[in-house]
Amino acid sequence: MIAENFVLTTLSDNPEYFEEVLHLIEEEFHYSEGHHYEKDFAPLMDPLNFENCYLYIDNNTNHVAAHLAVCERKLIKNNVEMKVVLIGGIATHKNFRRMHLFKHLMEHALENHSDAGLFILWSDLENIYEKFQFHRTGGLIETGTRNFSASERPSGYEKGKFSTLTDEEFNSIISIYSEFNQKFFFTMKREEKDWSIIREMNSVDLFIKKNLQGKIVRYFCVNKGRDLTNIIHEIGALNTLEYMYLLKEVESFKTWLPETEYYKFKNSDIFYTAFYRIGSPEVLNGFLSRITEGQLRIIAFNEQQIEFEYGPKLYTATHKDFLQYLFGPKPIEEFSVYGLSLYVPGADSV
Repeated sequence: MIAENFVLTTLSDNPEYFEEVLHLIEEEFHYSEGHHYEKDFAPLMDPLNFENCYLYIDNNTNHVAAHLAVCERKLIKNNVEMKVVLIGGIATHKNFRRMHLFKHLMEHALENHSDAGLFILWSDLENIYEKFQFHRTGGLIETGTRNFSASERPSGYEKGKFSTLTDEEFNSIISIYSEFNQKFFFTMKREEKDWSIIREMNSVDLFIKKNLQGKIVRYFCVNKGRDLTNIIHEIGALNTLEYMYLLKEVESFKTWLPETEYYKFKNSDIFYTAFYRIGSPEVLNGFLSRITEGQLRIIAFNEQQIEFEYGPKLYTATHKDFLQYLFGPKPIEEFSVYGLSLYVPGADSV
């Protein structure tokens, strides 16, 4: 039925379906007037990523039947990088449900991007995604209980958008992210194309603090349109000292940080970061081997379990256990020293 009644294509090959895809996604996710999915999730829906926006077109009506998009990125930890794929924009038109369109799109995406070490998506539909070997993984903390309010923001912060920064200010933010965030956290590496997309994300509110010389020393991001309302979902600082000052300034607000920062906020609950799926065991193995200086090695891999060595010992685990041993929540003691609790800023999540 899939082959006969539907055409598999991309927005790159058929950009004329862009508005219809957006309408389908916003209807599926119950978007209200005034909010726009393409702005809130620009990395996924930007024309630069159209080749990774997969859709089925119904031959009979020439309308979009289903859509799923991926965004290829790199994770970075201690200057070690790994390719990952973020998945989002999943929607099936109500007239075409129960036809396995979502299943085929997911399988197509997983096969097309099988050179990624991990696949990551955000959802609360655990039963559906565990069928595709996605498992709740990663630890996220929320430091405070108060919804952020611009009128109650910490003293000295200017409110704006990435797009309202001068070139010098924007380059300062890039420098902070590159020199602090990418070295201090296990996080998303941002390249020039990523920054060009983020600069146009006007649904994100940006707060910056300058020193007496007019140099940006701290910043944080709040909101993302309908998503992450009144939540601080990205912070950055010039150095570790400025970072500690920033944490004190925002700790009473709902601020999302990786589980590695839990010891600074003892009363915080730990939430799941996302759903992870192992992609290429070879790519993941290369990353883990470098991070652990050869201590951790994947020996064998199948759909049910993973055999791995840690030091001189051999272990066997399910995919879910292996992912949580490494990435949390509450990674096992042997692996917690590597700090692999992922920090995905809101501007990068899809």
